[in-house]
Amino acid sequence: MKSICLKTNNEEVIKFIIKNLEKNFEDIVISSNKFKIYRNVIVHFKGDNEKGFLIKISGLISQIIEIFYEEKILDKIIDENYFYFEDFEKEVILKICEKIIELQEANLAYKKEILKGLVYEYFLDNKIMILDGFINFRTKPYLEVLDYVVDTSVTNYVIGLQ
Repeated sequence: MKSICLKTNNEEVIKFIIKNLEKNFEDIVISSNKFKIYRNVIVHFKGDNEKGFLIKISGLISQIIEIFYEEKILDKIIDENYFYFEDFEKEVILKICEKIIELQEANLAYKKEILKGLVYEYFLDNKIMILDGFINFRTKPYLEVLDYVVDTSVTNYVIGLQ
């Protein structure tokens, strides 16, 4: 039996993961408890195909990161690297980033695969994931792709001004 624990305080994320686990996974038992700092979602896999389970759960967690955290990550990259832009300009750049990701989904498919791979590799050696910590400290290749998207968006924004 393989067990993993996802730790977060984001209630939307907890609802999303529990809903998707119940809907899309078989041979699992889910429990959700609040301990000291975090709310924990614990998943016990009772099936035989542990690798398939890890691939599937990695896809779900990478989807959570894209849905709930990607915009915040892009915003942070813009603030840190392009602090000299006005707030309204940063908002325009963020919209350009979102449009690039939307329109270039096929070309940026590797972004999702990178993220899934990072989550999968993490769960090969660990059974507990603090979601915010994972995003901040274990996703460098994924963040590099988002950094490229931001750079491209800034270039498009500046060219559009001329």
